[in-house]
Amino acid sequence: MDLNKKPIYPIEPWTITEKEFRIENNYRNETTFALSNGYIGSRGTFEEAYPFDSDTGLEGNFINGFYESEQIRYGEANFGSPFLSQSLLNLPNLKETKLFLEGEEFGMRTGKTEEYARTLHMGEGILTRSLIWTSPLGKRVRIEIKRLVSFAHKNIMAIQYQVTLLNFSGKVEWCSKLQANVENHTRKTNPIVDYGPFGRKLEPDKLYGKGNLLYYEGTTQTSKLTVGCGSIHRVTKTGDTSGVSKGKAGAKAGQHLSDRTSGDKGEVYESSAVIGEVYKSSTVIGELEASLRLQAAVCEGETVTLEKFICYTSCLDMETEKLEAFTLEKLHEAEKLGFAAFEESQKAYMQQFWNRADVKIAGDDALQQGMRFNLFHVMQSAGRDGRTGMGAKGLSGEGYEGHYFWDTEMYVMPVLIYTEPETARALLQYRYSTLDQARARARILGHEKGALYPWRTINGEEASTYYPLGTAQYHINADIAYALSLYLKVTGDKTFFKEMGAEMLIETARIWADVGSFAECKGGKYCICDVTGPDEYNVLVDNNFYTNLMAKEHLRDAAEAVEYLQKEAPECLEKISRKIGFDTDEAALWKKIIENMYFPYDEKRQVYPMDDGFMMRKPWDESKIPVEKRAWLYENYHPLFIMRHRMSKQADAILGMYLHSGLFTEEELRRNYDFYQEVTLHHSSLSTCIFGIVACRIGYYEEAFRYFSQSARMDLDDYHNNFYAGIHAANMAGTWQAMVNGFAGLRLANGIPEFSPYLPEEWEGYSFKLLFRGKLLKAEIKSGEAIFTLEEGEEITFKVREKVITIKEQGGYHIEKI
Repeated sequence: MDLNKKPIYPIEPWTITEKEFRIENNYRNETTFALSNGYIGSRGTFEEAYPFDSDTGLEGNFINGFYESEQIRYGEANFGSPFLSQSLLNLPNLKETKLFLEGEEFGMRTGKTEEYARTLHMGEGILTRSLIWTSPLGKRVRIEIKRLVSFAHKNIMAIQYQVTLLNFSGKVEWCSKLQANVENHTRKTNPIVDYGPFGRKLEPDKLYGKGNLLYYEGTTQTSKLTVGCGSIHRVTKTGDTSGVSKGKAGAKAGQHLSDRTSGDKGEVYESSAVIGEVYKSSTVIGELEASLRLQAAVCEGETVTLEKFICYTSCLDMETEKLEAFTLEKLHEAEKLGFAAFEESQKAYMQQFWNRADVKIAGDDALQQGMRFNLFHVMQSAGRDGRTGMGAKGLSGEGYEGHYFWDTEMYVMPVLIYTEPETARALLQYRYSTLDQARARARILGHEKGALYPWRTINGEEASTYYPLGTAQYHINADIAYALSLYLKVTGDKTFFKEMGAEMLIETARIWADVGSFAECKGGKYCICDVTGPDEYNVLVDNNFYTNLMAKEHLRDAAEAVEYLQKEAPECLEKISRKIGFDTDEAALWKKIIENMYFPYDEKRQVYPMDDGFMMRKPWDESKIPVEKRAWLYENYHPLFIMRHRMSKQADAILGMYLHSGLFTEEELRRNYDFYQEVTLHHSSLSTCIFGIVACRIGYYEEAFRYFSQSARMDLDDYHNNFYAGIHAANMAGTWQAMVNGFAGLRLANGIPEFSPYLPEEWEGYSFKLLFRGKLLKAEIKSGEAIFTLEEGEEITFKVREKVITIKEQGGYHIEKI
């Protein structure tokens, strides 16, 4: 990781701006300017498209949860190895819109460009691009483009494309395309594993154009999922209000590919129509591509505007036969509303989000920019429909095949629980919806009861091909349980607990009672062998500290859930017991395990090693590893070479101590932190934010600030040189935790928020807001004092360094000297 990079973009607290187009930065910038609403994701490619190869750009458009499978090819497969892959599928591109001025095509690499700026407006959720372009023949125009992926209308992406003629009058023409000949760049974004899909995987079922509309429907070759998508267009000129085109395409289906009875492959079908007095259009339909040409006569000084609305949906949301009618209906609704209405609703949504979630830093615009950039991408990437999760790369690229990992629960969920709990609930609901698949996975792993969640997945089934780094990470169960328990404690959502949460806690806890044993050689303590913790350089170890700690607390939460149901909702417990064959005697075993959980301990250093064998391993000598190979050990060294050394890829035991810091004294935390500082390489983006939080807890404030500074701008400045493949969502969310749980010291103590505020010397102050049991509390940390204000709700109780404070009414506040 290169920590000496200068800022890539100008330092602007609320925006990210590209001032100059350079092809070598293009792939990375496509991720920076990616837009999503948790359902649709679209990379920040230009409207005019480009013929870049796989090293300089990737057109990407995705639907959360829409995947293709391929047969996985193993050299040697194990029993229980997944045989079908899952990859977030790159879908047909409808953004492509080429501009022609009297026949000359606009492009960033032709003619002359002035006053160029591409800007992500994080406060508004809108991407803009503006420039003055002079064509090779001297035609001069101002181009202003806006793009958004709507939060108010989850199926819609909207584009407004304005052209002002500066030194000529003539014909302006747009060619809007539907490009269905798309494929994933798997070899670029996942070069280590022979893991599909390779080549085009969508087979067209319908493709047509009618009036001002284009429509496509296609089905994947293996997963048999069907996508429906389309675009609709309207053109207006300055002072013109007719806008809405005449002779619109109706909701009646167009020509099916199966209806074609003759003609060679690639046969072209054409239609044309004059639409109103503003412009005329013509449509060309090919086998895998459709285009709509829109022509307008424009005078010098006049502005002509194209509004383009794009809709995506799939059979995951409705029956396949309803896709076309639904898409056409949504497109016509969007056309009627117009871009201005979408822009207004987008700004309103974002204002509401930032009112809750913004973290303000006074005195450091660079870190402020990084903080908001991270929060923006986290917010826009999370699934909100209860049947989809959040990928480690969000919907910004193909990295990690779009899989959902533990990143969601351990890094992203705390942010959402305290700022957007309705989204957190939806993500937990997704996990509940895949509980049956987790039960089936547990049986494959030899557990007769209970549920074991997959390490990597989209559809709920395991998609990890290398079990030492995947399936062996049993801690995924405890991670999901931790997020669930945190959600319940912060929100008090008893309905979710009774309908879904209790069953999840019980079923996943059962695995811990089966995977380990009370080992006589360890004095009858409960041991868990052959698992992998968060650190992926130490695999298939015995008694991973993080796993054992998280399992113990998971069992505690599950036992308390059973006790609560016995007292408060016995009918709910009876229903769960009938469904899964649960006997409350199982909870007695859980308590025995809790009391006897084994943890490795080194008496000499008085620390908790990551596992039983960690202190026996050969000390790591970084000087023997060439600089260019240090961040990519698995690509350059045999796994056994890596596993035999005493070093750690990322936060592991320290992560567990952060999550359950109340179980350790400050001195214990300090000793373990010092030890893991020596052996941790931070080769994962998930690491530095966690170390920074623990550094705050033990008073190592300079180190905490250094770690936070690295985390806050890790993606924005591309520290790992791999931002092209998509965001690092876990680290982005981790920076929020570093602020709130680190510098402000938030933790739940017996169900009550407790703060231990610290103000870094480099800052003038900072502030944030938290939702707790439906009450919005603002914390503002300044030099010498912390001000807490109840902005919404009636009466809240919390602690500041163990001092109990109650604010009794909305608008009330408390000032605490620090």
